[in-house]
Amino acid sequence: MERWLVYSLLCLVLWGFWGVALKEAEARLGEWYKVYFASNLAVVVAVAVVGAIYGRSLLSMSVTNAMTAFLAGALGTLGYVFLVLSLKAGGPASIVIPLTALYPALTAVAAVILLGESLSARQAVGIALAMLAIYLMST
Repeated sequence: MERWLVYSLLCLVLWGFWGVALKEAEARLGEWYKVYFASNLAVVVAVAVVGAIYGRSLLSMSVTNAMTAFLAGALGTLGYVFLVLSLKAGGPASIVIPLTALYPALTAVAAVILLGESLSARQAVGIALAMLAIYLMST
């Protein structure tokens, strides 16, 4: 099995259980900011794992690269905040998590517009179906 596929499957499994754990943490802690804080402590683990995989310091990067990475992290973190708020507002995990998991469709469209990437007709149909899924899941 190719390494990228192993990583993809590990991501799938971890994120699959993450949504359930997030909903349970919110129910137990009661205040979303506590969930947010506690779950972000996992960054320490992520830094250790990345450091072990690459065997070098994460601090050896240019300012431009660091700012790009910061922007990516900020967007992901803000998305996470709204995900937690959605669950806190009573959204069922069975709808909220799959709905927000459709974000790659937006990423694909943004990559075409901002990065000049292209989509095949099949990929465009897939994105259209994802948009339909958003409509069906939210009504």
